[in-house]
Amino acid sequence: MLDLIAIETRQLRRDIVAVIALVVIFLAACLAVANGRALLTAQQAGREAAAAETAKAEAAIAEKFAEPMEPTDAIYLPFRINMGIAAPLPPLLDASAGRAGFDSYATTANLRARADTLFKRTQLGNPELLARGSFDLGFVAIIIAPLLLIGLGHGVFVADRDSGTARLVLAQAGGPGRLLLARSLPRLVLVIAPLLLALGWLLMAGPSVPGRATSALSWGLVVILYLALWWAIILFANTLRITAETAALALVSAWALVTLVLPALITAIAQIAYPPPSRFEQIAAARAAEIAATSAWDNDHKKPPAGDVAGAIADLRRSVAIGTSVEAAVTPINQAFDDRLERQQTAVATLSLLSPARIAADALAISAGTDSASALAFRRSAAAYVQALKAPMIQLAKDGTAITTAAYAALPRYSPPPPQPAPFAAIIYLAAASSAIGLLAARRFSGIRLD
Repeated sequence: MLDLIAIETRQLRRDIVAVIALVVIFLAACLAVANGRALLTAQQAGREAAAAETAKAEAAIAEKFAEPMEPTDAIYLPFRINMGIAAPLPPLLDASAGRAGFDSYATTANLRARADTLFKRTQLGNPELLARGSFDLGFVAIIIAPLLLIGLGHGVFVADRDSGTARLVLAQAGGPGRLLLARSLPRLVLVIAPLLLALGWLLMAGPSVPGRATSALSWGLVVILYLALWWAIILFANTLRITAETAALALVSAWALVTLVLPALITAIAQIAYPPPSRFEQIAAARAAEIAATSAWDNDHKKPPAGDVAGAIADLRRSVAIGTSVEAAVTPINQAFDDRLERQQTAVATLSLLSPARIAADALAISAGTDSASALAFRRSAAAYVQALKAPMIQLAKDGTAITTAAYAALPRYSPPPPQPAPFAAIIYLAAASSAIGLLAARRFSGIRLD
């Protein structure tokens, strides 16, 4: 068996198609690694800048407490408190960017913050575009690698049958099973090995992030199973009574359907079924609530004299009351927006069973920590933290008391949500699909007739 594999390997070394495939996968992996490293560097720099801003804000508050303050300054101090919110660095974003390049990962929580204004760049992104729009290592594995496998394997047996040498080749190999195994392993290694080597380089050259090694194992397993599924499809095409050219056309058509057409169709169906609420409606509701709350407060309360403690307390209470009214008006719209996004994700996950490429792309993003569910969990945890931070400061405003050092120290600090679990369902799906199609192809090969 090893002799057969060695013979096939030597033949591949002399095959111009195999050489081109190796060059393409190598160059694509190098470019993807460079893009991933650039994104990782930018994300690290952004988080370091956010941490520096948070430390600077806390130092400024500490200086305020360390020196005597005017009574009015002490009353207004809650408005000057800014707490940093930052998502942890995804463990493998340099391999699969996912939503990392689209969503905000750091912001500031304060007494004026609201869920709808917390992040300036939140959006409902196109899941299909987000999955394969960035040229990263995941893009190479999901889009480019299957095409190279098709180029290497569309005639792995059909070409021998077309040339009339199939009977001789089978006799020399000792059966179709040995022949297919000897021809499959070198071709799979030629495509998969550069991807795994690039992943290993990213793992060794990247930062020490919790869960990075586990994420890399999950990521690599998904890639192997996904490409094994494609190779099983290629072998099945070789069992049909068609020419090598017809097999190539059929396989490329299947690739286009699975990686291009179906993901776009799935995305369109999800967005049509669950359209998001209008952001303009949210802005209009917030503005109307602000105007109404301001008018109601000014009509019900006398304008206090400026410059004294009573005036500062009244001003603080006024701001808190208006902000609370605005938040109450936009909260249902925010909840509807998040609910529609979650429903879109659920619909995409269900319909993705029709597209192994969609399943694999989502699994790679989950492994990397850059998936939509992780982004939504971060936004929700940030919004919950803002409420927890504002509650004690609002109570101080209602009581008309100044914040103390102990009260400031007791304010909650942001804690990120736990990471998403590994994509076990996708791994099982890909393993089952590749095994089923591979066994079907093997069964058809065992009963092949060369009449």
